[in-house]
Formats: sequence, C-alpha cells, structure tokens
Amino acid sequence: MKIRTSIRLKVMISILVLITIIVAAIGTNIMIFQAQSLKTSIIDSAKRDAMKFGFLAARAILDNDDLSLSDNLQILQKAPGFVYGQVINNANNRPYVELYKPEYNDYKNKLLDVVSKANVELFNNIENLSKNEPTEQEITVPDVNNSFFNIYFPVYHPFIFKNPPLMGVVEIVFSDEVVRETIKKSAQRLIMVGIVFWIVGGFGSFFLSRFIVQPVNKLLVGAKEVSSGNLDYQVEVLTEDELGQLAVQFNAMTQGLKSAQKAKEEQLVLDEQIKQATEIQEGMNPMEFLDSENVMIKGYTRAAKGVGGDYFDFIILPDNRVAMLISDVSGKSISASLVMVLIKTVVSTYLKLFDYIRSDIILTTINKIMAAQAHMDKFATMIFLIYNPVTGELEFSNGGQGPLFIYRSNKKVCTATSLPGLPLGIDEDNDYSLARVKVARGDMIVLYTDGVTEAYNPLKEEYTLKNLKDNIIKFSDLNCNEIVTNIIEDIDKFADGAEQHDDMTLVVMKIK
Repeated sequence: MKIRTSIRLKVMISILVLITIIVAAIGTNIMIFQAQSLKTSIIDSAKRDAMKFGFLAARAILDNDDLSLSDNLQILQKAPGFVYGQVINNANNRPYVELYKPEYNDYKNKLLDVVSKANVELFNNIENLSKNEPTEQEITVPDVNNSFFNIYFPVYHPFIFKNPPLMGVVEIVFSDEVVRETIKKSAQRLIMVGIVFWIVGGFGSFFLSRFIVQPVNKLLVGAKEVSSGNLDYQVEVLTEDELGQLAVQFNAMTQGLKSAQKAKEEQLVLDEQIKQATEIQEGMNPMEFLDSENVMIKGYTRAAKGVGGDYFDFIILPDNRVAMLISDVSGKSISASLVMVLIKTVVSTYLKLFDYIRSDIILTTINKIMAAQAHMDKFATMIFLIYNPVTGELEFSNGGQGPLFIYRSNKKVCTATSLPGLPLGIDEDNDYSLARVKVARGDMIVLYTDGVTEAYNPLKEEYTLKNLKDNIIKFSDLNCNEIVTNIIEDIDKFADGAEQHDDMTLVVMKIK
C-alpha cells in the first residue's frame, strides 16, 4: 500500500507542477506581450491626439480663442491614461491653456515640477523638435510608481508655408497606470484560471495515477507470489500499452524462472551423478605411488569434464614382470568414460584368465572387441608395455598413441620411441607390432596422453612435447611421485588459468 500511495503522490505532484509551470509560462508571456502592446497602443494614440490637437490649436492661437483650446483639451482628457495637457506660447514659454486630470492630484505638484524642468530643456533645444511628427519623452516622478510619457508636437503658422514661425507647442502627459491596471486584472484572471486548472488537474491526476498504479499493484502482488516460490502465478494483462507489455514480460520471466529452476534441479542431479562417476573412475586408476623391489611407478589423471576417457594402469604379474598401459578414448565426458570402462574390463579379465601375457596380443584382443560393437562410434589409442626385471627387457605395442619417452640415466638424454599402429576399434582385422628395447637401472619410461602436450595457455600456445621432454630430464633425479607432481605443477603454471580442454594423464616408471 505504501508503494502504491507513493506512486500516486508522485504522479499527482508531477502533473500539478507541470500544470503550474505551463500556466505560469503562458500567462507570463501573455501579460508581457499585452503590456508591451498596450503601452505601444497608448503612446501611438497619444501621438495622434497630439497631432490633431496641434492642428486645431494653430487656428485657435491665431484667433486668440482660448475657449476653443480649452474645449478641445477637455475632450482630449478622456483618452486612456491622460494626466496633463497644455499649449505653450512660444513667445513667453507660458501656457495658453492647461488642464490637469483631478484623479492625479496626489502627486500633481511633483509631476508639474518634473514637467517644467523638462520644458525648460525643451525650449533650450526647440530646434530638435520634428516639424511633422510628435516627440516622445519618458519622465520619472520621484516616489511615484507610475511611468509617464511626455508627448510634444510643435504648432506652426498654418498660412505661411515657407519657413512658418513656431507659434507654440502642444504638450500631453500620459501615465502607464492603464497598463498596470490591465496587467493586474490579467494576473487575477490568470490566478483564477490556474486554480481551475489545479482543481481539474488534481482530479485528473488522481484518476490517472489510479489507472497507472492498478497494473503496477498487480505486478507487485505477482512479485510477492514469485518471491514466495509460486512460479505458476500469472499476472493479469489489463492493457496493451507499456504496462501491459511489462505484465507480459513478467509472466514470461516467471516461466523462464520455472524452467531455469527445473534445469537447475536436473543439473544438480547430473552433477551429483558425475561426481559419483568421477569417484568411481578415479578408483579404476591406481593413484597410489608404487615403490617395489624392481620399479617405482606413479600415475596421474585429470578429466576435462568431470569424467573422461583417459585410463592408465600398472600391475605386477605373477611371473614378477611389470605391466603398464595408458589409453585415450576419443571424445570426453560420460560416453568416453563408458568406453574406458570397457577397455579396463577387457584388460583386467585378460590378465586374470591367461598366463601368457604379451602386449601385441592384448591390443589385438581389445581391438576385436571394440570393433565388434557396431553401435559404438568411439575409438581409442593405447600403449601397453611389459618390463622384465630379469632380462632388463621392455616390450611394448602401440595402438595409435603418441610416442613414449625413454630416459637413459647413463647419458642423461630423453628419446621419443614411436611404433606405428592403428587406434583400437577401427579395423577388426588389424594386427599390432611388438617392439623390444633394453633398459637399465635409473632409466625411466614416461607415458602421456595428448591432454598433457596440448595443454594451452590464454594465448592458445601449447605446452608441447619439448617442454615435457625438458622437464623429464630436469626432474630425473627425483622419485616418480615427485617427478609427476613437478610436471603437473609446471603444466598448470603454463596454462595460467586457461580452461582445460582435454583429459590429461601422465604415468612415469623408473627402473631400480
């Protein structure tokens, strides 16, 4: 209710202030224009009257007819604003006849004193008077608010056409009191009009504010309903104007919030499922540090989307050989992780069921199983290797995975060893080669997925094989756990906060 009252009050005040400004502006301009027009009209009329009286005064002066002058002057005093008039004798600067309007007796003497001083100056400069046009002079009377206009018109001999002598001067004094009274009445009328406008505007603004506030109030009720959790609430659309469109958008917003809430709930469920899947997947990769009699091994993996398709494993076989693998399923997230589970299942089952373990046979077996799954559009890369501590021999097969790194401790060099081979799941009849190399104490074998070497920074620069190789040499004197930790920290430092775009896996085995 407070919000509605506040809006109504603001609308009413705004409208009334606007009405006041408009009425005041229009009224002021009208009064200024009226005052200027009326003043100009009075002066022009006084000049015409002075000229008419001057023509009559010329004949009356010739005939010494003071009575005629007096009669015409009495007629002239009926003009609006007339205060004083006289006809001055040019010979002695004294009036033939004069007339003062009784209404102005309060400041008669002050006015006549000012007029007399003006006349003295006039006759000292009589040659400045125009022969055909009246001359206007504005005069000010001390302590009197009115303004006065003194009109002079010279009277020349009417029958002498060449250089006629000056017989006298007609002088008429007018006041602007008529203008002031007119403006005063106009101001009073303006106030009355303003009051009427205020009353009409007050009622109009009241109903207008009610018209505006009603849909706003409905929006307020809707906002309260939505804030309380009722996302099914719909505001009634009363109009098709901006307020109606606001109501339409409000209803669309509530539907959007409802959809967003549903999506959020579904996302929370999905996030929880991914979290559980991540925990399960992490349990499938041996994250512990293996430090056995013959080797030490440490692996690390981090999915780009919670769960991923990278997989690594290592196990000491019954004959004391050490098997180690790394695999990278195409794609990311849940679909890739399911294929990764399939590969782990095949590897684990094979190692348990068969006594004769060889790298190329395992890759061939996994390839046949994956290729037979017609519904599965995924493939995987893999390196599987077996180290024999008795012979010091390392055998491995490569199914499309990048080269593995072998660090030679006696030479302190790191070489990339590659072996051709198709990724798993592409050609069911594909056979995989088997390679054998000798390794010695202190040597290291490093397996990785392309998420390591292709990690990029905000400038889209890749980490590269060279950086990985340099760090293997740099940290070669450390144990496998420390080597993996330092390399991952260097990758994260290089990435500098850039989003991880691919699954990242790194496995290091060091011969003891």
